[in-house]
Amino acid sequence: MAGLWKPLVLLACAIAALAGGVYLQQYLAAQRQATDASAPTPAIDFALTDLDGQPQSLAAHSGKLVLVNFWATWCPPCREEIPLLIELQSEHAESGLQILGIALDQADKVAAYAKQMQMNYPAIIAPPAAGFDLMDAYGAQVGGLPFNVLVNGAGEIVFRHEGALTREQFAPVLTRHLSQQPAG
Repeated sequence: MAGLWKPLVLLACAIAALAGGVYLQQYLAAQRQATDASAPTPAIDFALTDLDGQPQSLAAHSGKLVLVNFWATWCPPCREEIPLLIELQSEHAESGLQILGIALDQADKVAAYAKQMQMNYPAIIAPPAAGFDLMDAYGAQVGGLPFNVLVNGAGEIVFRHEGALTREQFAPVLTRHLSQQPAG
């Protein structure tokens, strides 16, 4: 009888570890889901440089609906969503949408990839540490790429999404916030 305790304790530990792993997986999946910001919060400005060496900032796009996309060339989900971002920029630029792609990557790799993909929005370079700090300031919970933040014309974060965006997830959000943009 005494010899049964050790296997039972090991079995109980294994079940507890499995339950903890399932809980953690569900928690992280919930964190990655698209979420409207519960209450709009001010988005901090940034001063970074694009591939042409030109300064880029959030404030330079004041009054527009801005999708800030944090990405890297080495990130497969990032590369998967870039064609959608290119389409969205083409489709909604005249309605006031501006996409800003902040790459946490090496400028030469970003330049080659942006050219290959024919990106139609600014590719901005951020040193990885500064980029991850900015992601944290914008409300990233997991700290993974890609991470997208929608900032309204008043400079408030109104939507966050960790993981690759899909048109199905983002279209209703984009439509709602574009309709709230002032005319002009």
